[in-house]
Amino acid sequence: MRLLLLPLLAPAAAFGQVMTDQYLELTVHDTVPLRFGEVVYELRWTDPGDQPYDENADWEKVQQEMAERADRELGKLEKELRGMGHRVERTIDAGDDLTLGAYAQPAVPVLRITAPDQQALKPMVAALRGRPGVEGRIVHWRFEQPEGAQTAVLQAMYTTVEQRARAIATLAGRKLGKLLSAHEPEAKEAGLFELLQLLEGRDRSSEDPMQATLMARQRSMVFRFALID
Repeated sequence: MRLLLLPLLAPAAAFGQVMTDQYLELTVHDTVPLRFGEVVYELRWTDPGDQPYDENADWEKVQQEMAERADRELGKLEKELRGMGHRVERTIDAGDDLTLGAYAQPAVPVLRITAPDQQALKPMVAALRGRPGVEGRIVHWRFEQPEGAQTAVLQAMYTTVEQRARAIATLAGRKLGKLLSAHEPEAKEAGLFELLQLLEGRDRSSEDPMQATLMARQRSMVFRFALID
């Protein structure tokens, strides 16, 4: 599977420092890389909307006919998708259980296709694009963390912060001593990266599952080094 968002050993971004006569303390931020585990795509069929309107029609019967027609069309679509090699599940979309509405919405039959990544879905989407009655969208993402990713990110953070600390100590006319401590911030506050995103209107974590996952994988560490003459 391919890596997503950041390479495993991407350089960390260091922000924030405290310097005294005895030590130099730097806070560094980075993000644990992820890769796609799977993506779930949902397809449904609805009448294209070209049926003639009849105010005297038995709408219960009409709805039943529409449901039967949707079932037949989904059956054809399911067979077609399986022929493409996709993993397909026929299920029911009952809507969002936490949403309240004035009118009860009937359960809708859907097809759910599970693929390793978005690239695997592109031929299917291209084949179905523009087909009357067919609607589709991504409904779920699942990500995996590569083995050893946490360790690799911590090593990258340490490499970055040591180089920065050595440069700061040199500019101050001091030498960098040994590492005294390394720990996560006691109270995690919004970093500069998050602040810039918010100011630029790019914080879409509540709308984008991928962005929400990215935000959840951010790491912060505080490194304290001794200063010597």
